[in-house]
Amino acid sequence: MKPRVIASVLLCSATLMSVAVPSITAAAATESVTITTQASKPNELPKSYADFSFEDNRVTDLQGGFNTIKTVGQPKIGQGHDIKGNVATLDGSSAFKIPVSSDQYKKLANGLTMETFFKYDPSANTSGEHDIFSNQQSGGIGIGVENDQLIFFAHVDGKYRQPTVPLQKGKWIHAVGVINKEDKTVKLYVNGKFAQKVDFTNGSIKWAQDTNNLVIGGDSNSRDGVESYMTGQVRTARLYDHALTDSEIAQLSNQAQSQVTSSSDHVEQPFESKLVGPSEVVAGHAYNLNVHTRQEYSGDIKVLNYDINYDASKFDYVSNLNSQRSFVTKVKDGLLHVTTYMGLSTADFKDYSQTRLANLKFKAKSLTPGNTTTAQFKITNTKGVMDGKQLSGIKMDSNTQSVTIRGREADDYNGDGIIGAGDIAMAPADKKAEVAKESVIRPYKHVIVLTTDGGGNPWDPNGMYYAKNNDTDPEWTTNPAILKKRQNTYTMNLFNKQFAMSTTAEAVVPTISAQNYISMLHGLTWGDLPDDYKYTNATSGQFYFNDFGKATPLFPSVFKVLQAANPNQSAAAFSEWGNILNGITEPDATVDKNSSQAWKSFDDVANYIDTDDFSNTALTYMQSDQMDHQGHGHGWFNDAYWENYAKYDDMFKTVMDKLEATGHSHDTLVIANADHGGWRTDHGQNTEAPNTNIFIGLGGETIDNGRRLHGGSNADISSLILHALQVKQPKSMTGKVFDSSAFLPQTELVKKHRHVESITLKSTPHQAQLSLKTKSEHQLRSADLRINLAGRTVDQINTPKGTEVLRQTVENGVLKLTLGFSKQPDTGNLAKIKFKQVKKADNPVKISEAMVGSDNGEEILVDLINKVSPHDTTDENSNGGQDHSDNHNSTGTDGDNHSDVNKPDQSGNGNDTKPGNGHGDTNGHHNSSQENSDNSHSNGSNSDNHTDVNKPNQSENTNATKPGSSHSNITHAKTEVKGHKWYAMKKIGFYKKAVFSKNTRFHWFKTVKQQKWAQFTFLKRVHTKQGYRYQVKDINKKSATFNHVGYITANKHYVTAAEYTKKPNRIKVINAHGINAYRDFNAHHKAKHYRTNKVLKIKTLSVRNNQVRLQLANGTFITADKHDIKALS
Repeated sequence: MKPRVIASVLLCSATLMSVAVPSITAAAATESVTITTQASKPNELPKSYADFSFEDNRVTDLQGGFNTIKTVGQPKIGQGHDIKGNVATLDGSSAFKIPVSSDQYKKLANGLTMETFFKYDPSANTSGEHDIFSNQQSGGIGIGVENDQLIFFAHVDGKYRQPTVPLQKGKWIHAVGVINKEDKTVKLYVNGKFAQKVDFTNGSIKWAQDTNNLVIGGDSNSRDGVESYMTGQVRTARLYDHALTDSEIAQLSNQAQSQVTSSSDHVEQPFESKLVGPSEVVAGHAYNLNVHTRQEYSGDIKVLNYDINYDASKFDYVSNLNSQRSFVTKVKDGLLHVTTYMGLSTADFKDYSQTRLANLKFKAKSLTPGNTTTAQFKITNTKGVMDGKQLSGIKMDSNTQSVTIRGREADDYNGDGIIGAGDIAMAPADKKAEVAKESVIRPYKHVIVLTTDGGGNPWDPNGMYYAKNNDTDPEWTTNPAILKKRQNTYTMNLFNKQFAMSTTAEAVVPTISAQNYISMLHGLTWGDLPDDYKYTNATSGQFYFNDFGKATPLFPSVFKVLQAANPNQSAAAFSEWGNILNGITEPDATVDKNSSQAWKSFDDVANYIDTDDFSNTALTYMQSDQMDHQGHGHGWFNDAYWENYAKYDDMFKTVMDKLEATGHSHDTLVIANADHGGWRTDHGQNTEAPNTNIFIGLGGETIDNGRRLHGGSNADISSLILHALQVKQPKSMTGKVFDSSAFLPQTELVKKHRHVESITLKSTPHQAQLSLKTKSEHQLRSADLRINLAGRTVDQINTPKGTEVLRQTVENGVLKLTLGFSKQPDTGNLAKIKFKQVKKADNPVKISEAMVGSDNGEEILVDLINKVSPHDTTDENSNGGQDHSDNHNSTGTDGDNHSDVNKPDQSGNGNDTKPGNGHGDTNGHHNSSQENSDNSHSNGSNSDNHTDVNKPNQSENTNATKPGSSHSNITHAKTEVKGHKWYAMKKIGFYKKAVFSKNTRFHWFKTVKQQKWAQFTFLKRVHTKQGYRYQVKDINKKSATFNHVGYITANKHYVTAAEYTKKPNRIKVINAHGINAYRDFNAHHKAKHYRTNKVLKIKTLSVRNNQVRLQLANGTFITADKHDIKALS
């Protein structure tokens, strides 16, 4: 916006003269005023200083003074339909920008005239400011439109003088603004007539500040860009370096209006319509069809109506979801009638806010399994009304929208869109083997995402953000009295005990809704998108996502990726914010889009789960807007905010209870998150933790309940969805499964103590015995198993009576074994697999995945137990596993157990962020090359520097390791990682070659204080006759060999890994600036600062992805860097 004193138009009558404005604006377009004076000759037009012409399909200054003209957006130049010569057509986002020099401004300083001949689009929005010919910014001049008023803006004598008249849209208007220093007035003329003036005293013109661009079709901004765009057509734009007279202005108007053709009084404009929707839909599911109409140019047809034809045998019409711009009536099955009284836009169809008349919802009818059909939607019978008269035969181009309707696969007997054990169980006996060939094991058939807009990080049991009022900044608190203000008992239990959750996840920056929803649904960080894809709250509320119209999308949403991977499943979205459905999710994505009412989105999801549609819906996305409304209206993290958040207990419970009641809690992954937090009454204005810190929670059958996850971003949501549904992530998506420890392998689900069937595999060197433990709730008819053969070859498979082998194939060393049961199998022997003789079988055979199917098509992800015996059994009817009874405390595998030692704060696969963003965690880079003795030949060590950093409790290896020792790789594990830092504790030499000598030595590094130990980047370990050497890079900035690669000793009495790898009981802060402590491992949320010489007690040493942190007794994390801290005895 341009700073301007709006009140300047409210001047007293002594300084403001106006004429009868209605007589001007109502005047016929061809009306002109003829005044003869001695100052001008008949038919001789005044000479302009600049005359911008659109002939030759480009913009040129006929006077030659302005030679640089830049195009912004996509303005169109061409022959006008109701006027002679070329015009510029401007769509509200395009313009022409003309740089102005300081000398050119001086030429205009003694008085000037601006002239433009334009027609404003009658359908365009004229609220706010929209400029036609302008150069303003805290000063300057321009002719523009504001709130349906035509205004000449002129900054004279310290403020804007703004003569004003009402705007008449849809007609060619000749507008002239004059700054006359002789009579000290700012005047506006319309169609040759004087309209209004504003007086001034001295006449000093203040030009636009921080911008020097004259703009046709908009106004200049301070970033060398354009703002305040107009929508319409411009025929003339001229500047004069003096004030024109009344008669000269009348002559210009007469000449301009003479160019208007006689047809302009009644223009029957042509139209174009476009039907936009998905190219396919799953039978039985909703289909959204967007109906667009635009006019090619402005005209006088004010009412337009047409028919939409559809195949009533294939679709049922449901409703019009966008009734603000049109009336849609059902004439009969297969025929809808659309009527609009809205002024239609000339904008492109991508601008759905201007061109979409209706959003129609249909429902595809069911098809016989195995069938697919096509249908079409067409526009016919276009009619209109002009000046009260009915018109037919109106020109309108339109497309036909073709749709493929997919019936479920013939083998999909349970109707979930996936061929699995349940379909085998339901298939006729003669079809079971055929179905088994296509069977896959999918623990999750559905994913539900529940996003709380403005929800931040509310479920951390250790603390929360709190603000006393909107005048104080929110802060993290662990105060028990304040924590009681959070009254969410259900959600606290859900996310901390039933889900796995990260409380250190981050919103995408800027922490604004559109940027984060785009990141969530398109699978990459918003800032990594090209500029034309970086939609905001404003642009996503106006335009379709930028892949619109592209044959191949560059950045498909997760909905489109899922659609391409499995067209037999659908998707649904429920949102209280329309931008998600319209501008962020593509209009041609196969999604059942639903606008939820305030507070109703969770209910809508729960109701959808209870429908048949959910059975073959892969993804259901939901957004709830109410915490964002609460924050903007009353502030974030204050008492009212937390009181409002308490309502979400019942909302989350509604969805979770519905999943449990329908049985879908066992095949659905639930992802819960927030798009951002907040700060006082807004968000996105900074990157402080209350704005950026969010939660991400995961709940489902394979989730490690209660696990505390680490890290995560909203850009990871699509990756989590695709991972759960076993769909390959496209290259356009860069998100990730940020902490894979959330997901348990099936072999570890036994520890969750689920009430499900179990399969045990007892492996011996030459055979594997499979046994099944059933549950009375299910009548099993199939089992689909994946068995890792560990290099063996199957000889034969024996099954008990009533059990049939339906599939027996081996792929990549894994046996796909599918069994069918004629009746409920007995608990006990399931199958015995015999292997061909092998010389040596080092590894046991293990079962890794299995799903059983019941007679009603239900699929159960069973518990798996692997046992190993060194001896073969000859009892072919052995139950092979009943000895464990119902012992669900067994581990799922031998030696691969998923430890619960640190749960829920167990390390995951978090980000490699080093603690310390400020002075408290900087390393000293002050070492210089100095002399000492050569100590490069010894390799022994009693230090703690070669412990496996992924095993914090590992005992120290105190034995010196000789070159060639078979244990050397164990001794040098993990700390010898390329890119890690090492320090010189004592005087060492730095050498050009691995063989140390005086001739190969660069120089010495002397003994210094610990916080200034010389530092090197480890590259690799080299074996020489003299012993081991480390190839390193010198990273001491003041060193003569800075950034040189060379060699140092590997003797652990002289060099050490940069971080402690064994927990010290106490440490002393030695960094001169002190260190920071953080609430989280990844150092995102600062908790406290400790000064130099502070002694701290250490609770534990934590390692994640080779990053080491020390945890204090209060639960916070500090650096383990030996430049910053020193271990005490």
